[in-house]
Amino acid sequence: MRKLTDQSKYSVQISIFFGAIFLPFGIYIPYFAVWMKALGLSAQDISLVLTVPLITRVVFTPIMAALADKFGDRRLTLRVYGTLYALTFALILVNDSLVWLLFVMILSNLFMCAIVPVSDSLAMAGVRRFNLDYGRMRLWGSAAFIAGNLLGGMAIDLWSASHIIWIMVAANCLQIGFAWLLPKDPRLEDGKTLTKGTRMNWQQLRQFAQTSFWIILLSVSLLQASHSLLYSFGTIYWQEIGISSNMIGILWAASVLAEIALFTYSRRVSMLVSWKTLLAIGAIGGAVRWWGMSLDLSDFGYLSLQLLHALSFAASHLGVVFFIGEVVEDELSGTAQGLYAMLSGLCMAIATYFSGGIYEQFGAQAFLLMGVISLVAFGLLFLAKLFSLQTITVERQ
Repeated sequence: MRKLTDQSKYSVQISIFFGAIFLPFGIYIPYFAVWMKALGLSAQDISLVLTVPLITRVVFTPIMAALADKFGDRRLTLRVYGTLYALTFALILVNDSLVWLLFVMILSNLFMCAIVPVSDSLAMAGVRRFNLDYGRMRLWGSAAFIAGNLLGGMAIDLWSASHIIWIMVAANCLQIGFAWLLPKDPRLEDGKTLTKGTRMNWQQLRQFAQTSFWIILLSVSLLQASHSLLYSFGTIYWQEIGISSNMIGILWAASVLAEIALFTYSRRVSMLVSWKTLLAIGAIGGAVRWWGMSLDLSDFGYLSLQLLHALSFAASHLGVVFFIGEVVEDELSGTAQGLYAMLSGLCMAIATYFSGGIYEQFGAQAFLLMGVISLVAFGLLFLAKLFSLQTITVERQ
């Protein structure tokens, strides 16, 4: 009975922290570009500000995530990273010049870059050790993301886009408190595992030397990068065609509700289909979604396309998490998540930077290119089959 209680407590603590992470993301992704537009920044300047933190993540995510594995205590790492990120991001309130914005985004993302991959690693440790359901934990982050969407939309209607930054800063500070509610890293109770984690050797690192490992990570990274245009200019586009702020909040919320639905039944889904199938479904769903976005649709039409987020994002996210869980040992899972975050960050940075100029020139037709990127990701999955892939045996209690 006590073991069941410990499992439930672990799940609740991880779920709460996911919520603390994704609440500010729910404000940042749809509305940060809107705030910058209210400051008078051009589309190209907005793309630059959004790209710089992505480049920072590319450089530092593997390092910061690997440090979590080397320290052997992911809880302590998340407490430090979460606190430093919230405090440094708050510096954005000091000045609104382009140079200052770029500086703050570089500094804050130095600490933020590994929070999600290390959190995923700690969550998957619960899946491995206690047979928990990753999707049921992660869905609370999605629910918090919806809350951020709706909160940001209401804030813009009540005040203005120029005030949304205050809510964003306040939401980030939640990570400081909730990081102290995280469960103890299971590796601390396993002396042998902890020793392996702090003394990496070539035999362990060979897990990352598989060609198919990198092809699959590249495929998922491209699929995630195909979301860059929507994340950067989706809200601006919908505003320009006359959709209200409240409706825009609903559009963002609908996409994450679809995501939550898949996360809720992720365990059942994983029993029915493999991670390979999940990734393929994600790529196809992405192509359909982005090509649909290039059309002139009603509010209901855009709402329908937003529901495909369950495929383009959620299916691919579950696919890569299950993929890493099957291929990489727990001792290096943080490093693996960091490598994926690095590669996806690089692809996202490139796509985000060019999205400003592409959107200025082609408008909604720019989404056609995002659909092509999704198809390229689909093709890479087939290319990966040409190479062998060694998996590990995961023991569950």
